This record gives sequence, structure tokens and C-alpha cells, in this order.
Amino acid sequence: MVSMGARDRLWFSVGDTLVYPGYGVGVVQNIEERTMGEASRLYCVLSFKETENESKVMIPMDNVHEVRLRPLSDPRRVQEALAYLSNGQPEIVPSWRDRFAQHGDMLSAGDLMSVVRVLKALYILNSKKPLSFREKKMYQKAMLLITSEVCEVLKAPRQQVEADILSRLSKN
Repeated sequence: MVSMGARDRLWFSVGDTLVYPGYGVGVVQNIEERTMGEASRLYCVLSFKETENESKVMIPMDNVHEVRLRPLSDPRRVQEALAYLSNGQPEIVPSWRDRFAQHGDMLSAGDLMSVVRVLKALYILNSKKPLSFREKKMYQKAMLLITSEVCEVLKAPRQQVEADILSRLSKN
């Protein structure tokens, strides 16, 4: 059983919706203690329903900050991110290797604006020449991360959000 003191120190609770960079938007299904050998650790169990199958991830509580688990962006921040898709000018690094590393770091950072900058840069690059396989995957991941958070924050259907994002991107 998890001690009350450990639960009191948490900044989220069961039922909260959180963003886990690289995975998307998940719901805290449980906070549980697991013992392996002599050691006990407290875990956050997140449930993701972005795909046909529900997936679950267990994050050790002592790693929550390291993996950049965070609350959803507020509606104002989401509107700023969507506006950037129409009007923002991302930095596009010419070297594929440097660009891929930079975009990977930005996706790992986990904040909405970093992900939006990656999506916009890759969209612009793709309009000039087809993306490599790895950059296509990165584009799809960025789109999934943005769409899932915007849907949750604005309480809008996925198809509508995706159409809005693509419409904003195509205004360049």
C-alpha cells in the first residue's frame, strides 16, 4: 500500500489527464507501489487510447520530472500553438542529421510549442521535397501529439482538429 505521505506529494491524481512526451495524452489510471526484491517504488500508471488498442505505461514516480510528464496546456496556449501553424516561421536546419537531432530533442522536450515548431518545419520541408522515412515518422508523431492535446483541451473531435491543423499549415 502506498503511504498517504507519498500520495500527498503528488501534483496529479487518478483520473487526471496528462501529457507524456513521445506518447501523447493519457489518463492517470492508478498510482501504485510495486516491490521487486527488497526495493519498493511508486509508479504512475497512464492509459493511452490513441490507437485501436489501449496501451498502458508505468512511470516510476522518481522519473516523472525526467520524462517531462506534464499537465495539459491551457486553452490560451493551445490557441497560440494553432496560430503559430498559420503564421510562425520555424528554423529549418539544412543538414538532415542536425535537423533530425534537433527535432528529436524538441519532441522530447514535450512542450506544445516545441512540437508545433517541429510539425511546421517538417510540413514546409515536405512541400519542397519528400521527407525521408524517419522524418515522415517524426511528422506523424508530431501530428499525433498535437492533435491529441488540442482535442482534449478544446473538447473537439479528432477529424475537425486534424482538418484545422492541415488548413493552418497549408496557408504558407
